[in-house]
Amino acid sequence: MKSIFLQAASLVSITAAQASSLVTPCEGYSTPDVVCIDRYGSVMPGNFIRRVRNVMGDADTYGSTSVPDDPSFSDVANATFVVWDRQAAPGILGKEPQLEFMFEIPMQPHEAPVYVPTTNELYFTRLQKDYLPQLVVNLAAEPPTLSEKTANPPIYAPSGSRYRNGSIIFCSGGLNDTVDGKHYRPGIIKLDPRSGKSETLLNNYYGYFFNMCDDLDIDSDGNIWFTDPQYSWPDQTSIVAPQLGTASYKFNPETGVVQIVEDTLVQPNGINFSPDEKTLYLSDTGSAIAIIDENVQPVIPLFYNSTGKRTLYAFDVTPDKRTLLNKRPIYHALEYAVDGLKVAENGMVITATGRGVDVLDKYGVPLLRVQTNFTAMNMQWVGPNYDELWIVGIGGVARLKWGLTGPRVH
Repeated sequence: MKSIFLQAASLVSITAAQASSLVTPCEGYSTPDVVCIDRYGSVMPGNFIRRVRNVMGDADTYGSTSVPDDPSFSDVANATFVVWDRQAAPGILGKEPQLEFMFEIPMQPHEAPVYVPTTNELYFTRLQKDYLPQLVVNLAAEPPTLSEKTANPPIYAPSGSRYRNGSIIFCSGGLNDTVDGKHYRPGIIKLDPRSGKSETLLNNYYGYFFNMCDDLDIDSDGNIWFTDPQYSWPDQTSIVAPQLGTASYKFNPETGVVQIVEDTLVQPNGINFSPDEKTLYLSDTGSAIAIIDENVQPVIPLFYNSTGKRTLYAFDVTPDKRTLLNKRPIYHALEYAVDGLKVAENGMVITATGRGVDVLDKYGVPLLRVQTNFTAMNMQWVGPNYDELWIVGIGGVARLKWGLTGPRVH
């Protein structure tokens, strides 16, 4: 009899969970702009289905999940902010969160957003064959304006960047000998935003070309840590097939020493330190599969596989900053893949994942999601208080005003 009662109680519990609405209003915020997900949506009515779309740039989304027996879930697709942790939401969103679509841009990947406080400008880049300018947002103008600037010498296809000591440090992935009659190689390039002068700091690994210097972060000792996936060849910003396996490196610009620090990720991509530099976050975008064939440079460069790696990992950094230890997966992207990474001043992790930006705690637990109308690839804190987040990607640029702030830039 006891087992029968336990089974009955279990069925009642499941039925009650299914009968309740998955999506509810969030106290203090307007609906449907801000919606809360009950218990992380952990129990959906049994006829739910999320149909996988393995199409690059048009993957399925969390909001595209069909839940016929719960009409409330349709609000997710139309919401700007999707909240899982009600208690954490006010500190993240602030009182009046606002996401504003700022610029429509070509349907090309856009990356490497970086804020220059001395000129109040936001630089970002377009990853397009033979395209050499950087895109620059003048934040002093009202409304902000968008223009192009070309470095001297030009910087080809950078996809990661940081601002340090008056300069922009770019991670450049372009490899070509015919664009503008110059020789371009993947590596680390320094740009003076006032003069427009650029300087190459690193362009080879003992004679090998890097595959694609993708993203970077800089520790407090000045070491540049960067990822090197294999996307430049298939997206046609490189004319040479990869010569090295995918890996992540540490570069000392003072001595010129470059050392491998990690090589287990399929396609290492986003990279960022925690504020105390005890943890390094690295993302694996192996779900975006590169076709590697030195005899064929495909017209359709990449394809997407939802069963591939789309994981955020955390590593412990030894005190001497020489070694990464204790690799552990902490987050599996809700859609697409974990691309660009930034860490807030309070240690929360911000990730660009498909049609939005996810906010995680330092352990990878999702707290809320900001949904965009374009594929988000990377983002950057801007402004004198670093309290705005600008998001760039395929087809659009957006400005987010909320409660989080970014770390102060040296």
